[in-house]
Amino acid sequence: MALSDVRLSAQAAFVARRLVAEGLVKSTSTAAVRHALEAALAEDRARERALDEEVKMLLEKNAATIRGANVDYAEMFRKARKMLAEKKKIPL
Repeated sequence: MALSDVRLSAQAAFVARRLVAEGLVKSTSTAAVRHALEAALAEDRARERALDEEVKMLLEKNAATIRGANVDYAEMFRKARKMLAEKKKIPL
């Protein structure tokens, strides 16, 4: 969910309006709900970016082995990312 700031804000606003309109969240201010959603989405985005950086470092550390095994880098990236996400309990 690597969203830009503008898209993250727009999605948070959309979801906040729907939650308040459908009565799933009781709030006097849709803006307050939007801000809470933005904070949660931004935190999730930061965790996902940190996970990607950790995967890149792990693959760089083992680059010689990966090249020697003739394995696709993109495939290894996806597998390593999924494994670390499960280990750290980060939903993807």
